[in-house]
Amino acid sequence: MNRNSIWAVLGVLGFMVLVTAVIILYASGFRLDLSQGGFAKTGMILAKSVPDGAKIFIDDELSGATDSTIGSLQPGTYHLKIEKEGFLVWERDIGVKEELVTSVTAILPPVSPSLKAITQSGAKLVTLSASGTKAAFLSGSKLYFLSLNSPFLGFLSTRPQEISAETKEFPFAKVAKIEFSPNEDQILLTAGSKGNLYPIQTGAAGTAVDNLATLRTQWQVLVKKQRTETIKTLEVPEELKDLALAPASTWSPDERKFLYEKAEGGKRQFWVANFTDPLPVGEETNRKILETEDKNLKLFWLANSQNFIVLEGNKVSIMDLDGSNKREIFSGTLAESVAFSSTDLAQVIVVTSISTNSPANLYGISLR
Repeated sequence: MNRNSIWAVLGVLGFMVLVTAVIILYASGFRLDLSQGGFAKTGMILAKSVPDGAKIFIDDELSGATDSTIGSLQPGTYHLKIEKEGFLVWERDIGVKEELVTSVTAILPPVSPSLKAITQSGAKLVTLSASGTKAAFLSGSKLYFLSLNSPFLGFLSTRPQEISAETKEFPFAKVAKIEFSPNEDQILLTAGSKGNLYPIQTGAAGTAVDNLATLRTQWQVLVKKQRTETIKTLEVPEELKDLALAPASTWSPDERKFLYEKAEGGKRQFWVANFTDPLPVGEETNRKILETEDKNLKLFWLANSQNFIVLEGNKVSIMDLDGSNKREIFSGTLAESVAFSSTDLAQVIVVTSISTNSPANLYGISLR
């Protein structure tokens, strides 16, 4: 090989090494900064929305459409706005860190959501299971079960499943409370000191409970055992373990977070403990998300474990995990202070009536 050939080979190899180095630097978040005379570390924003196809604005400049990644951003704080015609706007300040991706998924409720009936003959004592995937309620003389895993509840053929009918020995008109067993395979109805236990299956016969206090103690022990097993897999700080096991704390459907409440200066404070690993950019392990004097305000997890349903009087809103972006989706008479979503996020389900002469029923408020 002559000298010219050697130099040619070395030149090609050198070029390939240079290109490879540039690709590695680019993938690591480095960008050429001529003002600084070299490479600068940058970050990215991964912006998603439900529904997708929404416009992305960064500091009021159109930067793309969801779902997409916006790169080459200098570390710092940016005002991110996601909007789509016919849907409520989502916006907040977010931080960008060098060599990291800040991920955002914005729920965009319709400006005018539709209201669809899920039941027709009434619904009362509507109760959600701890996993957020099941609900139970009474309608007249019957007990019903509703699976929230079914897509588009009330829009297709999905209907609540009849579990059992009342008996003379245990009339449902006297029932005051519905509860799910810890394994969510049984439903407990209580009327005063009496209780009946029903397996979740069509045509189930109720079994009388001899001692309600004993049964509830057994269930509490089982729930504590289940939560203890859950926190073993998470890096829960010692100061939060008692709260993680407390019956009043509400775990998210993905079992990576829990919501708890504190009282401070006559106000109610809602906090979220987040043990997602790795913790997303901008999130905190323990964060106060809401403070209020409203004694009746209630928060419920949305099925995605990233948002909350907020009940304030007769108003229903959804809110982000950090307490931002609270947007109203319904205002009307609520027969019961409970709300939950289908697992596909197609709708938020509440108990209301469309007129003063009609019974309260389960209705789905569309989120799409």
